[in-house]
Amino acid sequence: MQTQFFWGIIAGAVIVLVAFLIPAVLQITRTAKAAEEFLKTTLASLTPLIAKLNETVDKTNQVAAKLDQSISDVQHLTKAVGETGAIIGDINSFIRKIQTLLLVSTSSFGTGIKTALSVLAQGLIKKGG
Repeated sequence: MQTQFFWGIIAGAVIVLVAFLIPAVLQITRTAKAAEEFLKTTLASLTPLIAKLNETVDKTNQVAAKLDQSISDVQHLTKAVGETGAIIGDINSFIRKIQTLLLVSTSSFGTGIKTALSVLAQGLIKKGG
């Protein structure tokens, strides 16, 4: 009798356990279906967004490549302008040297003419006098 009572308690416990497990399993199933629907909806929403993001990344990479090319071109231009400035500086220095030489030569030539005319005038004065 005790064995039957023991088995009766175990059977009752199993029935109670099954009675609680069936709703839990059903709830888990509903939750899994809801999660699956949520994932499908999220995937459907994210797919166009990811496509746009990839497109934006591609365009950004293209802009970055063009920007790198422009920076390179500006660097070449800056280098050329710097070299042109150095050449202009050299030409300016050369012109100043020529200017100084011409001023010295002109001044010397003028002094020579003045001296020659002075000597010539003194010679004429001595001859005439």
